[in-house]
Amino acid sequence: MNINNENTKLSLTISWMRFPLIFMIVMLHCYCAINANGHPLFFKLVYPWGLWLGETGVPAFFFISGYLFFLSHKTYSQKLRSRVPSLLVPYLFWNAMILIAYIILYKLGGEILIAGKKISDYGIIDYIRAFIDRGDWNYGNGVPMLCPFWYIRNLMVLSLISPLIFYLLKFLRWLFVLVLLGWWISIPYNGMIVSSLLFFCMGAYFSIQQINPLTTIQKRKVAIFTVWIIFFVIDWAGHSLCFLSYGLIVHRISLVCNIFVLLLVGNYFGGKQSHLWLTMNKSSFWIYAVHYPLTIAIGKTSNHILGNLNDWQLFIFYFLCVIGVTTICVFSYAGLNKLCPQLMSIITGKRT
Repeated sequence: MNINNENTKLSLTISWMRFPLIFMIVMLHCYCAINANGHPLFFKLVYPWGLWLGETGVPAFFFISGYLFFLSHKTYSQKLRSRVPSLLVPYLFWNAMILIAYIILYKLGGEILIAGKKISDYGIIDYIRAFIDRGDWNYGNGVPMLCPFWYIRNLMVLSLISPLIFYLLKFLRWLFVLVLLGWWISIPYNGMIVSSLLFFCMGAYFSIQQINPLTTIQKRKVAIFTVWIIFFVIDWAGHSLCFLSYGLIVHRISLVCNIFVLLLVGNYFGGKQSHLWLTMNKSSFWIYAVHYPLTIAIGKTSNHILGNLNDWQLFIFYFLCVIGVTTICVFSYAGLNKLCPQLMSIITGKRT
């Protein structure tokens, strides 16, 4: 197989993956929005969807972003300039919208706490930090006003320090990635900074070393599928039965396996994308930006009426939320993109 054909297949694979990865993030946040206290069976049922797959979305996006960033032959300054409309502008816009919503809510007498602080107590520094970590750095796990946009914040920082990343990966190669992996799986808390750096560098390694990740993974697909299944079984059983003291390490290694398997799945479906699938792919950033307020609204309203549901009913309700939120986002994107395509292009980072 020639290099051009390999690169085309990888491009189609990455294109196919965008919507499933966004869907995984929706699954994670819908799970987080539902109060499942007192429903142990629900947790066991939803774990493979809400957490095992749900927590794969963002790391996979970092992997793709790292690979594509260094694959480009643009200069450093050109890459940074291109990220102003694709990352910075939508980042500022959407976080500003959430902040304005909180201010309006306060003016209407419905003030709530933001990271433990009232909006009425905000000063200039608080408003600035609202776009960074809402005033709570939390060991690097602080989030901006629109919580999921921590990914964009960290991605912009990674783009800024990309020359350092390039030289570390150029000369230390996989050693640097393995050090980051060991660091990440040993952290007993979220570790957003380390995970961001790890998966960005993992993807960047392939493009810096001029290695096609899809070709490399395909050569080892039997071993990868075997390890993937083993770690999934141990991960699910360990969390469900609560017998695994080192379950977080297994879980995080399982997430790495998920990315490689997704590339194999994407390779199979990448060349078979329908018009509907391409439309959903285009709506990915819109879903990413809009879904979280919807999940929070669902969570706050539904948790008052879910007390009488059993675990299986709650499990069904969870999937109805996931499908409902995604459907609302896709249809709202399609409608608004027809009404105001220029505005939609700007606020989705020129991705329409």
